[in-house]
Amino acid sequence: MKKATLTKIIGSALAVALCVPILLNAPMVSSAAESSVSGNVPDDSVSGNVPDTPDTPDTPDTPDTPDTPDTPDTPDTPDTPDTPDTPDTPDTPDTPDTPDTPDTPDTPDTDEPSGSGSSGSSSGQGTSNTASNAVSVAANHTVSVAGRNVASTVGGVYTATAVNGVAISTPVASVSAAAGLSQADIDAGTNVKFYVCNSYNKETKKALSDVAAAAGKNIAAYVNFDLYTISKAGVVTSVKNTSEPVTLTVGLPARIAKGENTVSLLCIDKDGKTVILEDTDTDPRTVTVNTTVFGAFAVIY
Repeated sequence: MKKATLTKIIGSALAVALCVPILLNAPMVSSAAESSVSGNVPDDSVSGNVPDTPDTPDTPDTPDTPDTPDTPDTPDTPDTPDTPDTPDTPDTPDTPDTPDTPDTPDTPDTDEPSGSGSSGSSSGQGTSNTASNAVSVAANHTVSVAGRNVASTVGGVYTATAVNGVAISTPVASVSAAAGLSQADIDAGTNVKFYVCNSYNKETKKALSDVAAAAGKNIAAYVNFDLYTISKAGVVTSVKNTSEPVTLTVGLPARIAKGENTVSLLCIDKDGKTVILEDTDTDPRTVTVNTTVFGAFAVIY
C-alpha cells in the first residue's frame, strides 16, 4: 500500500514537472504576440506582479484668492446747505396822512387898510372874489355865503369847500381890539387876518365826532376858523380866544340847508372844553354865531 502510494506521488510529481515548462512557455508567446500589437508590456505583466500605481501627485493647493479690496466708503453726500430764509417783505410804508393845511395865512399886502371901512364896500386894495372858495380876500370885500353876497370885514385866506362860504360881520377895528391889538400896533402896520380851510387833523376830528355823538348830533362838515395877527415885519401870532365875541356867518352844505334841521357849530377851546354855538339867524341856508373861540369847528345838526 505504501509502495502504491509512493508510486502515485512520484507519477504526479513528474506530471507536474512536465507541465510547468509548457505553462511557462504559453504565456510568453501570448505576451510576444500582444507586444507586436500594443507595444511593450513590462515583464511584470508576465509574472503577474502589477507595479504599484504611482501616487497621484498632490494637486497643488489653489492659491488663495486675494481678498477683494474693500470698496472705499462712498463719501458722505454733503448736506444740502440750508436755503437761506426769504427775507421778510418790508412792510409797505403807511400812506402819510394828508398834511394839515398850514395855519399860517399869507402875509397881507402892506398897503391893505387896517382900519374898518364901510360895510359891503367893493373898493379898496386886494382882489375881490365872490366865490366861496376864494383864495385871498381883502378886508371889507364881498364873498358869497349860501348864494348871497356878503361883505367880510376881515381880510385873509378863504379856501374852505366843506361849507358854502364864510364871512365875518363884526367891524375889523372891533375884531382887532378883541384880538389884543392896540391902536399903536395897528398904526405900526399890524393887521388881524382870518384863515378859513377844511379841517384834516384826524385827532381833532375824532374829538369833535365823539362830542357830537354824545350829544346825539350828526356832523355835516369840519372847518378851521383861525384868527391871526400879522405884523408889518411878517411876525404871525395865532389868536385862540378873543376878549369879545366875533360874529361869523357860515353857508351850510346843500344837503342840510333845507330848513328842517336845527344847526349849530361845535368846537373845543384851548382848555379842552366843549363849546356849542347856537344859530342866531333865521335863514335856513346859513348858521350865524357869536364866538370868542377860534380853531377847528364842526357843523352839527
